[in-house]
Amino acid sequence: MMWFWAVVALAVGVIVAVALSTLLGRSERAASGAYNPQALSVIGSALLSSFILVTAFLIAGTWSTYNTDRQHTYDEARSATTAYWLAGKLPAADRDLVRGQLTTYVNQVISKDWPLMGDHQTSDEAYATLDGLRADVAAIHPADAAAEKKRADVAAALDDIYSKRLIRAADVNYDMPTLLYVALVIAAILLVGYPPLVGLTANGRNVALLAGLGAMVGLGIFIVIALSHPYSEPLTIQPSAFRHALERFAQING
Repeated sequence: MMWFWAVVALAVGVIVAVALSTLLGRSERAASGAYNPQALSVIGSALLSSFILVTAFLIAGTWSTYNTDRQHTYDEARSATTAYWLAGKLPAADRDLVRGQLTTYVNQVISKDWPLMGDHQTSDEAYATLDGLRADVAAIHPADAAAEKKRADVAAALDDIYSKRLIRAADVNYDMPTLLYVALVIAAILLVGYPPLVGLTANGRNVALLAGLGAMVGLGIFIVIALSHPYSEPLTIQPSAFRHALERFAQING
C-alpha cells in the first residue's frame, strides 16, 4: 500500500509539472528555446535543496541509529558483567556454573553472533546457552531466604541480559524505509543531470566541476548506506563491549 501511494504521489507531481509547463510555457522566449536564467536558478536551487534535505535526513537518522545500536551492545555487556559479579554470592558450585556459562555465552556472542549479524541474523547457539543458564539458575534450591534473595538477583540479571539481547536482535533487522533510498537516488540523478540538461558546455573545466559534484553526491549516498547497516562493512560495530566484559570477568575472578 505504501508503494501504491508513493507511485500515486510521483504521478501527480509529474502530471502537475507537465501541465504547468505546457500551459505557462507558451511565451515567445519559451517558443524560441531561449533560457530564462531566473527560472533555471529556481529549478537548480530546488533540486539542490531536495537532495540536501533527503541526504541530511537520512544521515542524521542513520547516524543516530548507529550510535544507539552501539550503545545497546554496551548495555548488554554491562548486564553480563553485573550477573557475573552477582554470581559470586552463590554457593561455590552454583557460582562456578553460572560464571562458566556466562563466559561461554559472551565468547559465543563474539565468535558466533557477530559474523551472522551482518546478514541480519543471530546465533541460535548463543540463545541456547543463555536459555540453559536461566533454567539452571531457576532450578537452584536455596537453603534460606537470604540465599533465595541472592539467587533471585542473579536470575533478574540474566533476564536483563535476555531482554537486551532481544533488543540487539531487533537492531540487526532494522533498516530505513526503502522509499527514502529511492527518493535519495532520484534527487541525486536530477541534481547531477541538471547542468548538462540545460546546456552546460562539455569543456574540460565544466566536466571536472561536474565530476566533483558527482563524487560528493556519490559519497553522500555511500555514507547513508554504510550507516544504515551498522553490523556490515565498512563501518561495522565491533564487539568491543563484550571483549571488555571478558576482561572484567578476569578482574572479578582475581
